[in-house]
Amino acid sequence: MKIIILSILCGILLLISFILLIQNYKLKKDARALIESIDEFTNQGKTMQISLWDNDFARLQNAVGDLEELVNLEKGKLYNENKKNVQFISDISHQLKTPIAALRLYCEMDLASGENTHAQKELELIDKTEQLIYKLLKLEKVKLDTYYMNFEQNDLNEICQKLILDFKPLFKEKNFELNGTSKIRCDREWLYEALSNIIKNACEHTDDKGNIKITITDSERSATIEIEDDGGGMKEEEIPNLFTRFYKAESSAKSNTGIGLAISKAIIERHHALITAQNKNDGLCITICLPKIDGYEAL
Repeated sequence: MKIIILSILCGILLLISFILLIQNYKLKKDARALIESIDEFTNQGKTMQISLWDNDFARLQNAVGDLEELVNLEKGKLYNENKKNVQFISDISHQLKTPIAALRLYCEMDLASGENTHAQKELELIDKTEQLIYKLLKLEKVKLDTYYMNFEQNDLNEICQKLILDFKPLFKEKNFELNGTSKIRCDREWLYEALSNIIKNACEHTDDKGNIKITITDSERSATIEIEDDGGGMKEEEIPNLFTRFYKAESSAKSNTGIGLAISKAIIERHHALITAQNKNDGLCITICLPKIDGYEAL
């Protein structure tokens, strides 16, 4: 009799264990399916399927699906708003080109005739105005994601070497130092422009024989670029405004428009990166931290 009872109990335990094993397998399967659905939505933009089952995972999946609809709705609103802003900027650009071209023509005619002794100075002012408008429009277009960026594997050391070669003829007595290397996915031309504005700013804030040090640090998940000068740095209260459009520090050159570093920040942010500034040693150090990301994320 005892053997029969024990056999029945063992059978019941085996049955319970089998049922629990099946439930555990089903829970893991549902969890994996939900994780895959969320991953496909966040990384590939695929639509999540609605579940008709009445359980916790189904309710969670449907809640995430509702969140997806909300995100897509907000993305649509943002796209339409950006489209309007892009059109507005394009209209402004078109409207400004005609009067500036006319002013340039009149000044060039005056300069050729010799009747206007201030024609050369006026041409220089027109050039500065044109450059200011161009930079401002570029800044807004970068911020609105209207420029296509081609993310490819690039060597940061090669980009920085090219920058030094381009700046050396303009600042012949400056001492440029480059250390380190790292390969990362980025848009070579746009990153070049971002770094160019930063290096130009460093050159303008150092003595004729000043030092510009560029350090590249490689790690498993990111690459860091530090651009350091020995120009005396900035007031601590000015640093938070360094990348603000039109901001000019007390030590800025008169020719500085206050847009270059704002453009750099916008470009760096398009690379999903972080840019910061701090006083270091005898000058200012601007640090850029670029994440190492997969191709489908680098958009």
